[in-house]
Amino acid sequence: MGKFKILFGKYIYILAVVSLLGTGGLFAFLKEVGLEPGCDDSVARVNTITNISCWVYNPTYKSKYLYNYGDWKITFSPNIVDVDIYAKYYGKWRFTNFTRETRFSNIADARKYVFVFPARTTKWFQIRVNVSKPSRIKWDFGTLDPLIISWDIEYENKSEPCPVYREDLIEVKEDCFTNITTASIQCNLAYNYPTKTLIRYDTCYYQGDRIGLNVAGDICYDCNIKGNILSKWDVPIGDRNFEKYGECLEHEKRKRVCREIDLLK
Repeated sequence: MGKFKILFGKYIYILAVVSLLGTGGLFAFLKEVGLEPGCDDSVARVNTITNISCWVYNPTYKSKYLYNYGDWKITFSPNIVDVDIYAKYYGKWRFTNFTRETRFSNIADARKYVFVFPARTTKWFQIRVNVSKPSRIKWDFGTLDPLIISWDIEYENKSEPCPVYREDLIEVKEDCFTNITTASIQCNLAYNYPTKTLIRYDTCYYQGDRIGLNVAGDICYDCNIKGNILSKWDVPIGDRNFEKYGECLEHEKRKRVCREIDLLK
């Protein structure tokens, strides 16, 4: 059984768990039935929510209705974490996963479809993703694919010996004796005290100074990213203030010690 079917040229049925993007995904099927989906490319910082703009234009004179009787979920391949789909609804972004639970309030309860692509209209989507590691994510259905290039700051990996102790609790028992002066029995109360004994040294690892960026799995030394632009210095830049001077300065470009690269071109 396929994952989709279409009846009468306008009723589209989701029949199984499907991906939104990629060959065999929902957007690819919408293209097969005459719609025009697409997405923008994006540069994303690891563990940071990034919004990817997508759209589906219906150039026909028939509205297309999406049905999902089984409430099948929309998945993503390759896997990225924390993915949510939002559609623009009366000027605001509303969450959807194309199920009956998340369909919009302008669809009457008596209707069975979960989403509609109106005739001669563009529906706008926002895919909010959180990428778990620096990577180059590219889906596989041609020029419609969004490209996500994710990056993170790379630091020195440093280590040092660190002591490992065994902690013990020493018990001192009650001690009683006869006071020869008063001929009375006196006692020192029992008590405990802790001790630490060095037993070995292990290697402890910690984060050192910033050395560059990890861009889609490749280390770029003396680099910084703002938006889609990668600034690459050909000379050591030390502890530069990237908040204030995160891009190539004009005199650096004139001296050709810094160049800018658009990661999405």
